Amino acid sequence: MSSSLQDLLQTIHILRSPGGCPWDHRQTLTSAAHHLLDEAAELLEATHEGDGGHAAEELADLLFMVCFCIEILHEEHPVDFAEIARLGNAKLVRRHPHVFGDRRAEDTAESQQRWNEVKAAERLERGLPAEHESLLKDLPAAAAPLHQARQYQKDAAEVGFDWPDLAGVWDKVREEMAELTQASAGGDPAAVEHEVGDLLFAVVNLARRLEIRPDVALRKANRRFRRRFRRLESRFGGSRERLRQASLEELESAWQAAKAEERSAQAEQDGG
Repeated sequence: MSSSLQDLLQTIHILRSPGGCPWDHRQTLTSAAHHLLDEAAELLEATHEGDGGHAAEELADLLFMVCFCIEILHEEHPVDFAEIARLGNAKLVRRHPHVFGDRRAEDTAESQQRWNEVKAAERLERGLPAEHESLLKDLPAAAAPLHQARQYQKDAAEVGFDWPDLAGVWDKVREEMAELTQASAGGDPAAVEHEVGDLLFAVVNLARRLEIRPDVALRKANRRFRRRFRRLESRFGGSRERLRQASLEELESAWQAAKAEERSAQAEQDGG
């Protein structure tokens, strides 16, 4: 084990020990796992920004949280970093017989088939029911909803449960929009929530058929909105009071100006 990793593990141990950090000592494995998810999301954000330095920083935070979770688990169970690493390595080797064994795989589909075969055998050895009960992958509850929807649609499409062409997908989106409009007019919050969910699911399916990752598209849209709104704020001197007092027409004008500034800056950058 490298000295840098040993230093990290020792630092975490001190933080969790009596006399260490009150916040770190108060964390449970569940709360730490939630923080780990947050760090993974920040790493994903950094990768989309294309900033290697920022990605390295977020990866360091993610590694810290993984080690932090191991330290908490170690306090209740006889497991440490070395054992976790051993388990992970053994699983990787076991599930890649096409790399570490004599069962070759000619393409991605065949390599995935090998992985699934080994995974199914592992479940049987542990006395668990076979996963062929459903074609839909068993995603964790904490998985991002957009990712869940896309994966379920992709799994179903593999056996032909899909629109034959893009026109059918567009029609479904329009159908869900009409149903949401009707539900909204009815004033039933539960019905509105139901139809919003159906509309989002349909839009995710449209993105999948257009070969767009909906989570990536939404993440980029969020970044655009954040950049543009900050430009809008600057036009009012960053004053919340001035923003609140501004009319909708003034805010819309500032928004359009922010978009124009961004397009101009991007054009200069592309030209330069």
